Amino acid sequence: MAAHGPFLLPDDVLADILARLPRRSIGCFRAVCRAWNAIASSPSADRLFAKRPAAVTAITEKNRSLEVDDERRPVYIVRFDFFRGRWHPDVHSHKRGPCPRAVSLDDMTIAAEAFRSWDGVLCTRVFPREPQPGAGAGADYMLWNPLTNACAVVSAPAGEGRIIGGYAHPATGRFHLLHCSDVAVPRHRDLVAPITARILAVGDGTAWREVPLPSSLSMMGERDHSVSLHGNLHWLVQPAGSGKVALLVFDTAQEKFWVMAAPERPGLDPATARSRVVPGGKLCVLALTQQPPVALEVWVLDDYSDTRSWRFRETVRLDSIRLPPRSDWPRWFAAAAAVEVVEGVHEGEEIFIQHEHGIIAYSVRNKVWRNVSVGQSCAALLVYRESVMRPEISFGKALRVFRRRT
Repeated sequence: MAAHGPFLLPDDVLADILARLPRRSIGCFRAVCRAWNAIASSPSADRLFAKRPAAVTAITEKNRSLEVDDERRPVYIVRFDFFRGRWHPDVHSHKRGPCPRAVSLDDMTIAAEAFRSWDGVLCTRVFPREPQPGAGAGADYMLWNPLTNACAVVSAPAGEGRIIGGYAHPATGRFHLLHCSDVAVPRHRDLVAPITARILAVGDGTAWREVPLPSSLSMMGERDHSVSLHGNLHWLVQPAGSGKVALLVFDTAQEKFWVMAAPERPGLDPATARSRVVPGGKLCVLALTQQPPVALEVWVLDDYSDTRSWRFRETVRLDSIRLPPRSDWPRWFAAAAAVEVVEGVHEGEEIFIQHEHGIIAYSVRNKVWRNVSVGQSCAALLVYRESVMRPEISFGKALRVFRRRT
């Protein structure tokens, strides 16, 4: 948009300035006038804001009993805590940041271990505490923006399946969910074959709608998630009969799937590899080597428009990690609850792996693995990028009030 006067900045310049402000200043910016409020609420401004470095976050859970209307009622609380370097034992003496955010739905139980994050929105399954007689067994999904406190609960489509992705629509800012039904892959317990994909525009009054999905693909199940880059969602998949691994891509603007090449690496397996985004904003693949010494190979796509630009960046040794008894490396990596890449405030780029036995982090700068301490049980570990999108734009009519706990 053009400037409204000779001494006024263009809207795109104001949006760029907005993206550099502390997040607490966004509300003040919106309060100046209607024009500034419109700029701060536009999807383009939110995309600029999302270019800030992502943070590793921990999801923890606990049950409490609170007195409500002279009765003691159980309350299930989920807490959300940013990583700011204080997880490491030797930096616990540093000044702590703000208190973790928390959310509770008094009438529902929240599946803390199933949290995923896309475009500033956290998503997980929720279940009614007291199911109504005759109600179906399907789960609902809770959406929560910890920055704006926006919350919504939507119903899953009929039948079995899971959420495989989410995104704020690049044109409208409305949050969408991508759901997939699948079946198990014979002789491979870690992989599933997607059958049907459906999209829901949250809170616009429409139902789930089906989108065409490439056939005969295998992918990881619940233990992996899509990654977002350049307005697209990405998953590592294995087309049937090809003998190669590829990347399934979903264009969120066109709402279409397509397939792009993965690194040309012999033995690449979706069960022992993860696609992620490195701090420099490039797509990467972390792949477990098949031959000893066991290590993680890091491959980076230098030019997103040219899949021939996959480059081997480095090898991350794993021989210093002690495995639990009766474990093997492929099973250990395939069973990992989270594998993330992020840039910490003090540590630089790190690779995080969450397993049932704890969390470990690899410093790319120092070439060393360290145990991570979160102070209490961590249900989920994920990468989070903040979103300042107004609640009514994100969730529409599905927006609901919830009790925020501390």
